[in-house]
Amino acid sequence: MATIPTLDAVQALDGKNFAMLSAEEQAVLTFYRDQGRKFDVSVAILSDVDPKELARASRQQSDEIMRRANGHVRITIGNGAQDAWAARAH
Repeated sequence: MATIPTLDAVQALDGKNFAMLSAEEQAVLTFYRDQGRKFDVSVAILSDVDPKELARASRQQSDEIMRRANGHVRITIGNGAQDAWAARAH
């Protein structure tokens, strides 16, 4: 099994500029964007971009749009996250 990024690692991304994430931070973000529901973690990229434009774009295209628009990462960690993480990480 691959190593699961810690909750601290994903929480550290909260408020960061999406375009400025390092490769390691991007990997953590991608993991929790793809699998966050299993861990009671919600990931959003916030900006002033028209939601209709994002709805028409692929994930890769929407990521590029959000980078250009200075999107910021929003992480929400639910009450069950610690237990969910511990159950899967060990």
